[in-house]
Amino acid sequence: MSRRPQRASKRKNHLVAELEAEITRLHQELANIYATLKQLEQGGADAFLTRRIAELEEGQRVARGQAVEAVVARSRAEAELRALEDAIGKAQGLSGWLLRRAQKRLRHP
Repeated sequence: MSRRPQRASKRKNHLVAELEAEITRLHQELANIYATLKQLEQGGADAFLTRRIAELEEGQRVARGQAVEAVVARSRAEAELRALEDAIGKAQGLSGWLLRRAQKRLRHP
């Protein structure tokens, strides 16, 4: 038997599987949209919008917290870098010279 039909059927099976996954995803999105519409119809637009605004504000607070944490982490990392550079600059002997030379090569390849 020739192998070409098997390869074609594998490609078709893969394509069919991808299409089925896409259909499943679209069905889920449609169900979510219907659920949102139902909430709007039952509770009114004001309640839905109030809840949505509260969710967005919570997300904004989380993002601000993460930004503050990132700034603090960056400051710590920069302080550690300065401390390491100072220690390398003050290192004595052959090992200090080797460290300074390696540092120069890292900065200016």
